[in-house]
Amino acid sequence: MSKKICVGCGIELQSDYPEKNGYLPAAKLEEAGDHYCQRCFKIKNYGKYMPVKLTRDDYRRVVQDEMRNAQVAIAVFDIIDFEGSFDDEILDVLREMDSIVVINKLDLIPDEKHPSEVANWVKVRLAEEGISPLDIAIVSSKNGYGINGIFKKIKHFYPDGVEALVLGVTNVGKSSIVNRLLGLKKVTVSKYPGTTLKSVRNQIPHTKITLIDTPGLIPEGRISDLVCENCNLKMIPANEISRKTFKMSKDRALVLGELVWFKVLNEEETKPIFSLYAAKKVTFHETNSEKLEELLKSDRGDLLSPPCDHCRGEYRKLEKKKQKIVVKTGEELVFKGLGWISVKRGPLEIEVTAPKEAGIVIRDAFIKPKR
Repeated sequence: MSKKICVGCGIELQSDYPEKNGYLPAAKLEEAGDHYCQRCFKIKNYGKYMPVKLTRDDYRRVVQDEMRNAQVAIAVFDIIDFEGSFDDEILDVLREMDSIVVINKLDLIPDEKHPSEVANWVKVRLAEEGISPLDIAIVSSKNGYGINGIFKKIKHFYPDGVEALVLGVTNVGKSSIVNRLLGLKKVTVSKYPGTTLKSVRNQIPHTKITLIDTPGLIPEGRISDLVCENCNLKMIPANEISRKTFKMSKDRALVLGELVWFKVLNEEETKPIFSLYAAKKVTFHETNSEKLEELLKSDRGDLLSPPCDHCRGEYRKLEKKKQKIVVKTGEELVFKGLGWISVKRGPLEIEVTAPKEAGIVIRDAFIKPKR
């Protein structure tokens, strides 16, 4: 007798252990048709979060098993947290396989950036990693923009059908894109990370295209993964990201929530101008260097959030690292899983304090500063 699989997360179903993954009551398991495990049922119908996290080794095993059958990789990246979704595990697969790269969350980009501009910027970043995809699709899984373009690109390169491996880190909207392509709300979609546990295979109706949806990888370096689940959600933009512009002099300091902070080191005669981008629920607070330490000890959740009261104590225990960074005009300083700074008039010379695990990257500006 073949084993039954949850169509939402891919886990093997079982009716013996309610506390373990894949549980479904025996009577339900015996019914004909598609089945959802108890965890997926609660996520889909009640929005109840039931955390399960895969290790990088778990993820690697699932992907390597499926690579034997797939002919193309559909890699999904988040344009708002591009560096946080640009993980080496994903890039390694793209170096080995033909690929169509999907850039999601176009709707969250400020300044009405044209999709062709986004595609050109992404091509340069991929080329720096030695990756040349068959094509790039710019989409919004939220409103459906560009989804049909993915389908057309797959059909163009594989007119006789194909098994396509769908890859991405958590929170990029991978399963939402799969559901859009299927025309069904079949794969379990959740605002929380780590929903898909095993690969889930689905055929696009009336085609010979099979989508193999793999678990979302939790990447290294994302600050959003260092806080509790509720704070994680606050740091993932649901609408257009917020932007605030600063003109700061020497010895001024800026705090992003209570997650990352920096002091300006520029000489008195130079006042760099920069814009800070992050989710709207992340607070920005400017102060002077003398008051910074006092502020960070104050438990002012109204000024410094996230983290929240629930996870602030644990976050403060994380080992912090200070580093001096210089960001030139036309460059951006990215804090993975949090946001970025775009320098309009530089250089911006700062001393940054952040958790040791935090990924910090300087890149050519994605959003060019306006004159």
